[in-house]
Amino acid sequence: MTPPILIDTEDLLLHPFRAEEMKRFKSLSRDVYQLFNQSAAITFLPHKKLADLQQTEALLQTILFQQYNGTSQWYFITQKSDMRTIGMIELITPATAKKHYQLEQYPYFLEFCLCAKHAGKGIMSGLVSKMVGQLQQFGIKKIGAVAHPQNRAAIRVLEKSGLSRKTSFDAFQHLYLN
Repeated sequence: MTPPILIDTEDLLLHPFRAEEMKRFKSLSRDVYQLFNQSAAITFLPHKKLADLQQTEALLQTILFQQYNGTSQWYFITQKSDMRTIGMIELITPATAKKHYQLEQYPYFLEFCLCAKHAGKGIMSGLVSKMVGQLQQFGIKKIGAVAHPQNRAAIRVLEKSGLSRKTSFDAFQHLYLN
């Protein structure tokens, strides 16, 4: 897995699961539950919908385990003003992707989600672009993502981050690579 990425802007912090998250575990759980229950935020990620806070806490424990064992890293997008989590980005390793998909090549995959209230403000474009830049500085050459053709917002984020459509990924999504 890559070294942890930390992106600090004037208003936001993009960071992995840190010791500080244990101190705010209940509020973090509420934030993540709200994020993954906004229909606008998960329209194209229906598998992310969470049933309740108990399932959210289990997800957060899984995130911590995945970070520890190197299968994926989840990054929280936290507002500095109130320490609320407003979005997340998951970085999936090629080895993990290989377990689930059959592709010619296996890049590091990005998957992201942002609260509907913050959509359209360039937040995700700026953070994903910076994250891609840091991954490239770490020597990661292939970065990819999948997007539904009707998910114009995600496609704009990917294109602004230097990824372009390469081929169909499955019956519903396209594969984007740098």
